[in-house]
Amino acid sequence: MQNDSYWERLRGRQISRRRLLNASARASVGAAGLALVGCGDDDDDAPAVVQQAEEQAEQQQAEQQEQQAEQQAVAVDQAEEQVAAVEEAEEQAEQQAEAVAVGNVPTGEIRWANVGNFSGLEGVTGTGGNDHQILWPVHDNLVAYDQELSPSEDRSLSSWEIPEPLTVIFNLRQGVTYHDGTALTAESVRLHVERGQTLEGSNVKADLGSIATVGEPDEKTAVFNMSEPFSPLLRILGDRAGMLTSPAAFDRLNEPNARDHPVGTGAFEYVEESLDGAYVMEANKNYWLPGAPSVERLVATQGVNETQQANALIAGQFDIIFQTDPADLPRLRDAGFEIRTRPTNAVGLIYLNPLKEPWTNAHLRRAVNYGFDRSLLNDVVYEGENIPGIHGWLGPATGVYYDPNGDWGSDIDADRVREELALAGSPDGFEFDMNIVNTPIGIAQAEFIQASLSEFGIVMNLVTRPSPDYYLEYFEQEVAAFIAGMSVRADIWQQIAFVSKDNGPYDFAMPEDGDPDQEAAFTKVAETFDDAERVAAVQELARVNEALAWSIKLTYATARAAADPNLRNELFGDGKPHFGLNDVGWLNT
Repeated sequence: MQNDSYWERLRGRQISRRRLLNASARASVGAAGLALVGCGDDDDDAPAVVQQAEEQAEQQQAEQQEQQAEQQAVAVDQAEEQVAAVEEAEEQAEQQAEAVAVGNVPTGEIRWANVGNFSGLEGVTGTGGNDHQILWPVHDNLVAYDQELSPSEDRSLSSWEIPEPLTVIFNLRQGVTYHDGTALTAESVRLHVERGQTLEGSNVKADLGSIATVGEPDEKTAVFNMSEPFSPLLRILGDRAGMLTSPAAFDRLNEPNARDHPVGTGAFEYVEESLDGAYVMEANKNYWLPGAPSVERLVATQGVNETQQANALIAGQFDIIFQTDPADLPRLRDAGFEIRTRPTNAVGLIYLNPLKEPWTNAHLRRAVNYGFDRSLLNDVVYEGENIPGIHGWLGPATGVYYDPNGDWGSDIDADRVREELALAGSPDGFEFDMNIVNTPIGIAQAEFIQASLSEFGIVMNLVTRPSPDYYLEYFEQEVAAFIAGMSVRADIWQQIAFVSKDNGPYDFAMPEDGDPDQEAAFTKVAETFDDAERVAAVQELARVNEALAWSIKLTYATARAAADPNLRNELFGDGKPHFGLNDVGWLNT
């Protein structure tokens, strides 16, 4: 990342050549005036008209000098602009030469699949966790994170400075443009933030809610003036909240789950999409990162279930798949594909709307929460490849937040189920409908839970839908419950807030202003920067959230990919496919 920070640019502006020349001209006038005062003539016989003529001549001379200085300053500025343009062209030529020197000529394509259709094609308005695999190639982030989910300036559109907790300064990369030719500027960053905060249907309002204003001291400096301390900010900007879209495209993309042509600054440009078919992207020839991208074309095929993906990979129709049924792993290994795995904090969830019956009764929500065995679910449905979701939001992959003895999780407890049913006034059980995705593994998981709950007289009617319909019907408030995964967020605050916080994407399914205790716990985490104190605050937030039982945890997903051994693509800690920047390519090409 370039080192021309805001402070260096500020120092550079303190005295420009033009100011120096103007100051010199004014100084010469002042000196002449002082000379006249100090050397006044004592000859009373000198005609007044001669003195007046001399003064006029000197004034005209001073004005001419100032005018010449202004003209010189303009000429110097024009010369500097020409030099800067030449230097920028030389830098771009050097980057292109470097790309050629390291063999970076984009070649070939990468093909993979997704179980359903993507929910939307742009960061602010979409909802689905699977969307990221086609969002990151097209959209760079103001702050991007690395494989360990730590903010990385090398991967970002900016470097940053935090002189004090309520001020975050972003120094934007030089020479970056959106795919429509619009320059990346501080104004475009400000407009992005304001859109995310105010657009009806925005899914990043909670993420950006602590930003009071965005200042623009110059076109390459964006200053976030925070209304309150917000410790998750940098990591959150690595997700949807930081995926920058060209302001010229806003009007086309303001509908929820917008499917119109997305325009970012990413390594790949959108080409076309067919529902239940191909989503196609091609290499951005003017990308800012030397050596990237490494392939010419990305093609994601929508509407392919897990078993179909495995069959198509073996048949040579795909190069890598991420949504593998654990039962297919042995035959994929036997076929010569490389199996890559990584534990994550992606959580399978039962989503319940506490504003709709029967879920207005907290005891019924808790009865379901204690009504099935997570370890047995993992063994039966996932071949033991996942991790039982018995630690609430804080599974083993959350690092310092994980405590195997913590009291913020749930598992099978028959006595507690009967107790909660009695407290709900339904000792013999109750009945409800559940939306689920129509894939083999989605159905198998739901049927396991259905059978477990039936032991207590709880009847769960399964309603199968394709993706993304099964969860969009919940957002449209046509149904009161569904089962789906919740993908990882780089900061645990954001992961919990996404489904549980007031002003978040799911705030339509929670009491007005949220739950007071939970909102206080969210605030405590957000304002805490000390590592040890933040661990305690996050664990308290997880404890409060678990007691509400607005969402019920199933298993923590292990990210799995089956790939051609010659394909370069590493799994990130978020478990999502990353194809942006230079994250994918073919070895030895």
